[in-house]
Amino acid sequence: MVNQFNSNSTEQELNFAEAPFHVLPFEGYDGFEGWGTSLAWWGHILGRWKDKEKLNEVMDLVFDANKGLGLNIVRYNIGGGENPAISPNSLRPGGDVPGFQPEEGKWDWTADEGQRAVMLAAFERGATIAEAFSNSPPYWMTISGSVTGAVDGGNNLKEEYYNDFADYLTEVVKHYKEEYGIQFRTLNPLNEPISNWWKKGNIQEGAHFTIDKQMVILKQTARSLQEKGLTGTSVSAPDENSVDETLEMLHGYDDETLNSISQINSHSYNGSQLVELRELAKEKGKKLWMSEYGTGGTEPHSHDDMSSVMELAERIIFDLRMLQPAAWVYWQAVEDESAQNNWGFIHSDFKQSEGYELTKQYYAMANFSKFIRPDSRIILTDDDRSVAAYDEAKKQLTIVVRNEGGNKKEANYDLTAFKFDSRSAKVYQTSQFANLTESDLPIYRNGLKVTLEMQSVTTIVVSNIEINK
Repeated sequence: MVNQFNSNSTEQELNFAEAPFHVLPFEGYDGFEGWGTSLAWWGHILGRWKDKEKLNEVMDLVFDANKGLGLNIVRYNIGGGENPAISPNSLRPGGDVPGFQPEEGKWDWTADEGQRAVMLAAFERGATIAEAFSNSPPYWMTISGSVTGAVDGGNNLKEEYYNDFADYLTEVVKHYKEEYGIQFRTLNPLNEPISNWWKKGNIQEGAHFTIDKQMVILKQTARSLQEKGLTGTSVSAPDENSVDETLEMLHGYDDETLNSISQINSHSYNGSQLVELRELAKEKGKKLWMSEYGTGGTEPHSHDDMSSVMELAERIIFDLRMLQPAAWVYWQAVEDESAQNNWGFIHSDFKQSEGYELTKQYYAMANFSKFIRPDSRIILTDDDRSVAAYDEAKKQLTIVVRNEGGNKKEANYDLTAFKFDSRSAKVYQTSQFANLTESDLPIYRNGLKVTLEMQSVTTIVVSNIEINK
């Protein structure tokens, strides 16, 4: 059916050369909370920069919605703090996140100044949600005496310290609320707990928990929050590496454990059961987050690498379409240049300099995060290489589409499910030769046609548009 509402803006109807993709506003989901990043390990490094002007530039680039990506969710890593007797330790630059209990019975609230500075800067720039998570208990609670894991990759928290570990985490939550006004909405004592790669001597903190031990610490953490009156913070879990592992853990939890958590967190590095996890979260009445993903592509180190851009865009679109999470969180927005890989939106040498460079991934992330804002309705087009969102408050429709191919192509989108009087749309394209480059695109009565450059991510923004009821 031809949309007559916008006939005053243009009398022309687009003659689609090929069958168009439909933007279907009633196919999708509400409740999207936004985009985020963990602060481990880059916050620990950048937050201690002496050059505050440079630090503020990066903070704007990551968290400011006008000047940068507008990430509004931060995942704060409550560090375990490595054993000082292990010198030098094996932890990567930034991975030596300080703990707040350097030894049993002693608290040091001056610790972790870097990550704290970044979190506070994020909220100054519009961040709205904070989650706390742990990679490892403090070293003195562990069997191996190290936050890097057990010698054999097994459970590493001593049996007598489960209550103490929960107390440690919730005391940090309490401190940040009372001293800085930061209320963590959720707290997760686990990170990829069923994985068996957390072994002593690793380059980062990590702790394996078998499923029975996961249940113990989750229930104890929930009890500790309640006992301290921290009712604004609830427990999330389990943050497994793959969607399938997350689903397996949840199926293994008893009812008391499931009742102790309010939010399901899953990483999406691997796994195929996205729909099954989505349905389980809905059945159990739990919020669902994609709480960690990162990619480095397949090419040698280059800030202009496009393989990582294509992997990032594919993952975001696939997750929003299939998993349908309330939030989508990247691993760490800033990566270590000295690692010589293509992960991250921004690169900075964690070992030496206080400088930074933007990568192609930065612009590709902006294609999503700058235009699909919190409280938008995520819309499922019938094109599996695109996703759309509608912001009712702004009356704005956003379509993001990827073209991973080696040739440019055209994509047609049918907009007859909407009414609008706009004559043109804004287009933002990231490709080998473009960094979120802006242009105008004509809109016709029935839709639009856009040219997609080879290996590109393209965002189309239509303003003053409403859903046909």
